[in-house]
Amino acid sequence: MSTTVTNKPTLSTHISTSPSTTKMDVTAPINPSDLFSAKGLLVVITGGGSGLGLAIASALFQNGASKIYLLGRRQNVLEDAIKKLEASPSAPKSSIPVLGAITCDVANQESVSAAVERIKSETGYVDVLINNAGVIGPLNGPDMYKTESIEQLRDSMLKGWYGWAQTFAINTQSVVGVSAAFLPLLEAADVRRGWQAGRVRGGPGDPRVTGKGTPREQDKSALKRLGYDEDDDRLAHIITVASVASFMRYSIAGLAYNATKAAAAQLGKILSSILAEWGVRSNVICPGPYPSEMTAGIEGRYGTDQVPQGRMGNLNDISSLALFLVGKGGAYINGTMQITDGGRIGVFPATY
Repeated sequence: MSTTVTNKPTLSTHISTSPSTTKMDVTAPINPSDLFSAKGLLVVITGGGSGLGLAIASALFQNGASKIYLLGRRQNVLEDAIKKLEASPSAPKSSIPVLGAITCDVANQESVSAAVERIKSETGYVDVLINNAGVIGPLNGPDMYKTESIEQLRDSMLKGWYGWAQTFAINTQSVVGVSAAFLPLLEAADVRRGWQAGRVRGGPGDPRVTGKGTPREQDKSALKRLGYDEDDDRLAHIITVASVASFMRYSIAGLAYNATKAAAAQLGKILSSILAEWGVRSNVICPGPYPSEMTAGIEGRYGTDQVPQGRMGNLNDISSLALFLVGKGGAYINGTMQITDGGRIGVFPATY
């Protein structure tokens, strides 16, 4: 009686983990256009038709993204946003359309699934998912600090009560719903870049004691086929746009906004832990005041007790951060909170 032994399939002989962690070649060329670039990336941005979503789209569009899907509830807003970016003097010259619009309600999982299926059929993978969609919710913040009686305070705290559910659905619950729906396409992006698929557990033993473990392996030959550098070990990436309101103990807009953004920030951190063994990174951006539909009508000049920088954030501020996170220079960034607020969080009571 004979026994047949079947070997498990392996990756090619070009397998490599990350470059040596014991040495750094400080004489190697350092090129910002390589480190801070969206070259070749396929990106999905929820709430991409206005505000920060559109600003991030512009940065990635101008810096080499191969495809950017803007998702939002209003098709006309998405189409106008695309026309604006494509007509810009800063738009890249390309015969292949880079920007695409998909009507999607992030609070409706069927709508999210439909968007995923369309992208799956058109491309089959997503390198970066940006959870940016958000609403401001009930505006009771300004009223609470003007009240003169406990009854007035009670009423102001309950103002817009029935708007809490929608605010949580869009600002918080959608972070889970959208991220989960796109996971197969994010994993497909990893496989495309030569990473092994599936769950890779960290053992054997306790790496906290031994300093050793089981890394996810990458076939570097896949990078060459795609035109990427051999040292490009970026994993698929989820970026969640929360807010400095996630940490502030002063409610500028409303209690629902603070609460839902705090929850969104925490979910972004939790995702980095859940997805660690699955090859997907998760980071959180926490902006302070930026021009958007939410801040319309605000002058944008601040005293040192409000925003030490004295102004709202601008395109340079959010673009540089976005390009850092999605670029090769951000490959080692995972599970972090990136605050861009001109120092606002330092001059208010906060939990950060």
